[in-house]
Amino acid sequence: MRSKIFIALAVLTLAVLAVLWICQTFFLGFLHRAVKKNEMARCADAICAADDGELARVCEELGTKYDVCVSVFDAGNGYGELASWHSNINPFCFIHGFLSDSMIYDLAANTVDGRDFIRTVKIGDRDKSGADEGESVLFSRASRERLIVLNAHISPLSTTVTTLRIMSAAISAAMLAASFILSYFLAKRLSDPLVRMRKEARRLASGDYGVRFEGGGSRETEELAETLNMAAHELSETDRIRRDLIANVSHDLRTPLTLISGYAEIMRDIPGEMNEENVSIIVEETKTLSTLVSDMLEASKLTDGAVTISKEPFSITEELGRTVEIYSKLKEAEGYRIILDADGDATVTADRTRIREVVYNLLNNAINYTGEDKTVTIRQRTGDGVCRVEVVDTGDGIPEDELPLIWDRYYKSKEFHRRASLGTGLGLSIVKNILMLHGAGFGVKSAPGMGSAFWFELPLADEGTERS
Repeated sequence: MRSKIFIALAVLTLAVLAVLWICQTFFLGFLHRAVKKNEMARCADAICAADDGELARVCEELGTKYDVCVSVFDAGNGYGELASWHSNINPFCFIHGFLSDSMIYDLAANTVDGRDFIRTVKIGDRDKSGADEGESVLFSRASRERLIVLNAHISPLSTTVTTLRIMSAAISAAMLAASFILSYFLAKRLSDPLVRMRKEARRLASGDYGVRFEGGGSRETEELAETLNMAAHELSETDRIRRDLIANVSHDLRTPLTLISGYAEIMRDIPGEMNEENVSIIVEETKTLSTLVSDMLEASKLTDGAVTISKEPFSITEELGRTVEIYSKLKEAEGYRIILDADGDATVTADRTRIREVVYNLLNNAINYTGEDKTVTIRQRTGDGVCRVEVVDTGDGIPEDELPLIWDRYYKSKEFHRRASLGTGLGLSIVKNILMLHGAGFGVKSAPGMGSAFWFELPLADEGTERS
């Protein structure tokens, strides 16, 4: 990077200096002559516009201002001279030194039809005498029965050009040195953060997710460092999820597999153990394994966007009642009490099957974590065009620092393994993805010792119809 920046600055510097050198060396004389001729044209314009009484004064002022010799002749009266001004700095004045009547008539003949006549005469001959006295420019214009003749001396610029060449060489050397110093510090300022980030990226690639990228030098490197820090954080979270997945799935698979294997060996090795009770245990543990695999597949499909929803109006109140009835029969033997508190019949617009899955997962979660009274309440409230459903348990609650994490896949509370019946850690992730597909609001209210209330909101059927 440093060499490329230096080369770029050096090329730019040389290009600028080359343009300046060409202009000063080859075009300086041309530009000087062009400027002088343009000044003589402006001088002629002003003389043409002057009245007879002001003619002498105007000639003097313009001659002094532009360093030109001026003569104005009366074209209607034998070309008698009306006004004249001689510039003392013009040692080769054709007007006051060599202009004759015949030359005046020749100039008049060359300025017909409003055309300006300009002739440049070189003074001295460098090849023969070695002298170079410059050039003399003769300018004439016919206007308002006047013949205006101007003469200016253009000094030689060879000394000026030589001086400029020396200055250009010195400036070129100074600017090249400055470009080298500037490119070095600029490249160092830009490359040092990149070098540091390269080293930190290698640490990140080796699995050190605690690495911290620092930018500096420019806004772009700061943004790159911020992006890399975000990537490192995401990789760290992914690695944590991977480790949690391995730990959770290993635990969830080991328990039912151990039971299935143990009871199967008992039934094989011990006479009289081939009974209905042992078979039922094996069947139940097999169902547990099937549920785990199904949850993992469902969470994967939801995350990958492979699941679509089909919205339709249905009674959420009836669906909640049916779910409570089913779970009450399944859990009454274990002493669980599930209560439905609805403020009336409510019809929502949603995917019935998927919302049933949401309620199942929230209810399973509440049953797993409820308190010693083994009570879970499903509360339904309607208002402002939406139906709000809450699943409330009386458990230990969730610490505030864990609330943003509970919706993640495979995340479980720190108290997870206190009870063997707890789930896979996928339920709330499935709930989140289904509700996000619906565009529904959802959340949780919880505090340590206060239990938890998981909620979601769906549009009422009339409201949903209006929106669609």
